Amino acid sequence: MFELLVFMTGLAIGSFINAAIFRVHEGESVMRGRSKCRSCEQPIDASDLIPIVSFLLLRGRCRRCKSVISWQYPLVELITGILFFLLFFKHREFSLLLLRDWIFVSFLVIIFVYDLRHMLILDRFTIPAMIVAIILN
Repeated sequence: MFELLVFMTGLAIGSFINAAIFRVHEGESVMRGRSKCRSCEQPIDASDLIPIVSFLLLRGRCRRCKSVISWQYPLVELITGILFFLLFFKHREFSLLLLRDWIFVSFLVIIFVYDLRHMLILDRFTIPAMIVAIILN
């Protein structure tokens, strides 16, 4: 049961990672503002922000304009959830090492997906990752 909570936490972090990837590329703030449809620019309701579930219920389309939602969203959420679960399974307990690994995995997913989409690896992601590595290692 506890493993499910870890997996769901990974899904939520994956959702944040997606928002960070899209917002940074568009020059928007990662921490401020609401999520919006990339086509119609309308804010997304909280009920449509449930990782993976909302994508499936909406059949991969915006509730308002019916434009197709990128498969990146559920894939990044699912992969991040699985990685969080596997790391928890490896460590078998909450610890500073587990937290460190979750942070590293989150940075690596951001860097990988951003590079895959835009063919860039930004200092905005790598420098904080290096700082965390120095502090936590």
